[in-house]
Amino acid sequence: MWVAKIKIDSKGTLIGTKAKKYHVNVFAFPLSYYYGKKWIVLHIAGNLIGKDNDKKSFIKELEKEKKVVNFEVKDDFFIGMIKDPIFLKILYSKDIIHVEAPFISEEGYEVMCVGCFEKQPLIKIVKILEKKYSGELISIEQKKIKSISVIKISSDLTDKQKQAMHLAIKNGYYNYPRKIDLPKLAKLMGISYSTFQAHLRKAEQKLIPYSFGNY
Repeated sequence: MWVAKIKIDSKGTLIGTKAKKYHVNVFAFPLSYYYGKKWIVLHIAGNLIGKDNDKKSFIKELEKEKKVVNFEVKDDFFIGMIKDPIFLKILYSKDIIHVEAPFISEEGYEVMCVGCFEKQPLIKIVKILEKKYSGELISIEQKKIKSISVIKISSDLTDKQKQAMHLAIKNGYYNYPRKIDLPKLAKLMGISYSTFQAHLRKAEQKLIPYSFGNY
């Protein structure tokens, strides 16, 4: 199978613009879809990562959108029905598999990982995303997939684990190269290095198998 990882500018997207505005990071996995005349209607599910007040503001504004048909949140897990532009039809088709839960960053970008048995449909997706959302192809390669990453029903993170994960993502700990190290993150959180490391590692153990995948 061919697998492509693509990064887009979230400006103009339904969820991405609000994620940036309210400093919330989102994993949003598409569950199912159908085509209308002007829209693709998607069922999505995922997790929110951020401060409680920021997440509340994010949810409140999102629920006001006409393109949001339904949206329910329990703790940091959400499930909803939204409308996406019809030109994204190629991204939601019988030929495309979403290998990982797309990551929507508070920094104004989104990363998705999609697969197909043929290379050409992925190239078409890249071209559309380049045109509409300043898309950038991070990688495309042919490989055998070992698993598909989906969202767990509940991430079961404690408040401290959520805070540690939020700080790590916000400050570029998962960037390559890394923008910050664990001692500095611990200082930002106001706790010892060993305690911060424990919170972050436990959060990773719960989130990574479901959000990032191992393909």
